[in-house]
Amino acid sequence: MGLYSVGLDIGGSWVRAAIGTREGAILKREAERVSSESGESFIKQIEGLVLRVCDGDLSKVSGIGIGAAGRLDMRKGIVGFSPHTGIRDVPLVEALEESLGKEVILLNDCVAAALAEKIIGAGKGTDDIVYVGIGTGIGGGIVSGGELLLGKDGNAHEIGHMTIDLEGRLACNCGGRGHWEAYTSGSALPIYSRLLAGGYDGVETPLLGRLGSVASSKEIFEAHRSGDAFAKYVLDKAAGINAIGFSNLANLYDPSIITVGGGLALKNVEEVIRPIDQLLPSLSFNRPPKVLPTPLGEDAPLLGAVVSVFELGALT
Repeated sequence: MGLYSVGLDIGGSWVRAAIGTREGAILKREAERVSSESGESFIKQIEGLVLRVCDGDLSKVSGIGIGAAGRLDMRKGIVGFSPHTGIRDVPLVEALEESLGKEVILLNDCVAAALAEKIIGAGKGTDDIVYVGIGTGIGGGIVSGGELLLGKDGNAHEIGHMTIDLEGRLACNCGGRGHWEAYTSGSALPIYSRLLAGGYDGVETPLLGRLGSVASSKEIFEAHRSGDAFAKYVLDKAAGINAIGFSNLANLYDPSIITVGGGLALKNVEEVIRPIDQLLPSLSFNRPPKVLPTPLGEDAPLLGAVVSVFELGALT
């Protein structure tokens, strides 16, 4: 078995690659915006990133691990549908194994992150872990009884597509309505804010006055930190929705800990993660788990992809 593996984290906006060790030490990394012009261009992009982090030499690489956002056919090695890109039905595993001559492990990106938590992160020595990524979308990974939950196709963890609004007021990028991801993810929060404006009866605020032009969640968090009352109203409502989602996870999987990653959550810990931890005890039927930011940071899915080769590969 080679000394190293290559891991890839394919998200809604970026694809990141790294060469690393069984212990999760990263030696070199690269990142690019996801190319979704065609399946062929996407495959070529991934091949190129793998070769760049290896400096063109795969001789010491055991295999390639991939954590990809979206719906997978893990058994067939296909990235079927990524809601935030144009990627559709790409036979990524077969293509990479043929062109690079290495075993390829395909997981959902948040499942890879849950594996990383179990092996090298906050869940080390713990058998029951949930990882939640709140970024461009919302995803999850579950370790129960020490084993990754995968499901028939590898999609047993699509928590962002859990229905949290029975009225289905907002559409999700997947085509469904009322999904968690459609309300409090990074891509959805500005849209949810405009929905909330219709029922807001507080004082006029700067954010409310320019809400039609607000395109990013970052602007809402900045407004909150400047004392904007409407921004606080939005984030309080979002915290309530997130807490409901987390209580469902606590009741379904009874984890010891829930770690939280994703760019939106990790850049706004006090506004996103702390309120969930405070609200969860009143909503959870089961004894509530600890909720904490992942100590692996935004690298959690990437590190999970790196260690997956050693933990799940054919030579383990």
